[in-house]
Amino acid sequence: MKKLYLFGVLLSAIGLNAQTVIYSQPTTTTNGIVSDVLANNNFVAAADDFKLTSQNKITKIKIEGFQNAGTLETTIATGAVLYIYANNGGMPAGIPNNPAVTPIAKVDVAKGAPGYGLVKTGTSNYTFTIDVTAALPTPVILQANAVYWLVFAAKTNLTAYTGTTRFNWFAGQINDNPALLVDPSNAFGAGATNWTSLSALTATPALDGLAFSIEGESVLGVHEVYNSVKSVSVSPNPTTDYLFVTSKSKVSNVAVFDVSGRKLNVNFDGEKVDVRNLQAGNYMISIENKDGKITEKFIKK
Repeated sequence: MKKLYLFGVLLSAIGLNAQTVIYSQPTTTTNGIVSDVLANNNFVAAADDFKLTSQNKITKIKIEGFQNAGTLETTIATGAVLYIYANNGGMPAGIPNNPAVTPIAKVDVAKGAPGYGLVKTGTSNYTFTIDVTAALPTPVILQANAVYWLVFAAKTNLTAYTGTTRFNWFAGQINDNPALLVDPSNAFGAGATNWTSLSALTATPALDGLAFSIEGESVLGVHEVYNSVKSVSVSPNPTTDYLFVTSKSKVSNVAVFDVSGRKLNVNFDGEKVDVRNLQAGNYMISIENKDGKITEKFIKK
């Protein structure tokens, strides 16, 4: 059953490029992996990690893949879902549709809606373009040198993962952690109900990487993420026990991450964040209100 996830096609690979690309893993082979949502919302999703060299606001994400029938854009695709998760021990910190872990960002966009793009680039090759700024009301700011995971699946009207009609994500350049797959309903019978190595599932080492690119805008300082949220502040910094959050408007969400990008469990009571249980070191705190999101560095003594 292992090989059923994998589907190869002898088509020319399409490169990834754009003037604002801040991260890229180009297509390397004609191998691809299933990454689809069915009409009943069951899904098989693939994921690969990435790391940025500077703090950026994410604007667009492009996914390269293929569909053998060449009908993806006309009769099969109904949208796309994309998640960005923090890293947790070499895998995404969460699984799509599992409320136990909230992703850093989630885009669930229907065909034709703002933020959705699908272009046929060859007989059977396709590029999904997710315009994050058009699809989400608040900016997605990612930090430098932190490991993040990109999870993607094409939304379809299919009732089964049929090889000719499903979308397959192309293998791409291999960087850092190997690419993974999750099949929560065990549709392929391989037991990959949690994140599992693609190369182990398919016996295809090329699938340790997947093909995608990320476009973004450099954010020079954490206070310049959004002019309207400059009034947000945290103190004291450094701290030993609590961080007090001051904001002109009500704070809707607070999250704390370690230097690897892993989200940590902390308590926020609407005024202060309890960091007493954190080890001494450097951390990031993300604060969101109705105007946007800002990220600050802080030190726990």
